[in-house]
Order: sequence, then structure tokens, then C-alpha cells
Amino acid sequence: MHAHEAGAEPPGAQSIQRALVLLDLVAVTARDRPGGVSLAELARTSGRPKGSVHRVLTALVHAGYVAQDPDTSGYRLGVQAAVLGELAGYGADRLGDAATDSLIRLADSSGDTTFLTVRRGSYALCTRRQEGSGPIRNNALAVGDRHPLGIGAGSLAILAALPDDEVAAALAATAPARRRYLRFDDEALWHLVQRSRADGYALNDGRFVAGSWAIGVPLHDADGRVVAALSVASIEQRLGPERRAELAAELHRCAEDVRTALTAGAAPPATRPPPPRERTT
Repeated sequence: MHAHEAGAEPPGAQSIQRALVLLDLVAVTARDRPGGVSLAELARTSGRPKGSVHRVLTALVHAGYVAQDPDTSGYRLGVQAAVLGELAGYGADRLGDAATDSLIRLADSSGDTTFLTVRRGSYALCTRRQEGSGPIRNNALAVGDRHPLGIGAGSLAILAALPDDEVAAALAATAPARRRYLRFDDEALWHLVQRSRADGYALNDGRFVAGSWAIGVPLHDADGRVVAALSVASIEQRLGPERRAELAAELHRCAEDVRTALTAGAAPPATRPPPPRERTT
């Protein structure tokens, strides 16, 4: 699922915003489909009329940001989008670069999948994913997935780290989008926020995708603002209480390493010893 923060665009920029949202949808939904994604699916996912979606797609194809497969008529990213992505990689993702060593270290020591989730207004965007060497491959979250704050461990860690007035504002902003998410009404999210604060980490105990468990902690920038989260995802059997405590401690250490790197403008240290290996729970 890929949610969009409705009403967030500046006045007069609706057409540009719709094109960018559609480009984003093409990127996410077609990433594992060589034949692209259909017009019908894009219209259904975006919630916009098929004719309107087709007009925007035509313009994006003409500009080279979207390509249409001649055999399937499906849409995928075009050459111009690839060029733009390559240019964006030159020093633009300072947070992602600073978090890379920590994500790798966490994945290696835990054997599970690790994520960097970045705050985007009242939403959270997965920007980095690192696979561990263990037998579990958690597919509940992929790079490019965006959900309202509170949905998923990293996203919940960000929400819980905000003051109550910002939590309330975020919940109000995402209320329409959260109708598509079962078990995430305001009452449930306030409960999860309070539990996360008490535990010292956010826990997704299979609430979003059955069987998928994860824990996350917030990431602060040099000015102390909550900008992202680090998380580790696996299954319930590998995230018992004792191991959660061990991983949470390491997540907090890694988060501090990333913050130090952002402050100093250097890569985070890669010499910290790993946490104890997973125990049977």
C-alpha cells in the first residue's frame, strides 16, 4: 500500500502534485513488474478517474519520465526518471548515507531485515532496506513504500517521539487515508504511542501484516528533530521480549551513531561490537 497526504500541496500546484504522485505510484507499483502496471490499477490506487490518470501519464511519457510497454501497455519508469534518480544520488541523501553502516551492522548481527524510514510530513517513507543472513525475509515493507505515521515499527517510532500536539495533528491529517488500514484508528494509535514511550521502542506485533513483527527507534538530526527511524523486522518467534530488549539497545546505539555522523558530517563508526545473537524464545 502506498498512501498520499491529501491536501498537502501548495495552492495552485494541484496539477504538478498529481503528476508527481502518479510518477511515484508508477515507480512503486511497477518496480517488480517487467511489463509495467496497468492504467486501471493506477486509477484505482490513486483514486482518480481513469481519463484524468491517462492524460497525466501521456504527458509523463512524452517527457520521458514514464515508459509504456509496447506488448503489455503497462507503465513503468522511463529513461528520464532513471537519469534524475542518478543525479539525486550525488550527495543528496545525507541521512541515508549516514545510516548505511548502521543498517548493515544491524542486519549482520541480527540476521534479520533492517530499514531506514524517513518522515515526510504526516507520513513515513521507507528509503533504505538491508537484508540479513538469517532464514527470514520480511516482505511487509519495501523501499518506496509510504504509510501514515504509526503504521509499522519505524513509522510508529517516529510518531511516538513527537509531542502530543504533533501526534494529534498527524492523526487528523491522515484520518481519511487510514480508513484503508484495519486496526489503526485514533484510539489504537494513541495506545501504541503510549506503549512505545513506556517500552523505549516501537513494536509492530503483527498488527499491519499478520506474522510480520518489527521493532523500531526514532532518529534525531543534529538539531534534535525527529526525522527518521531505524527498525528490525522478522517474525514473532524471533522477537521475544529478551531479544527485543537486546535489539532495541543496539538500535538506540546505532541511532546515536547516525546522529553523531549527521552532526559531524562524517560516516558513523563501524567498530561497535554487535549485540548478542538471537536466542530461542
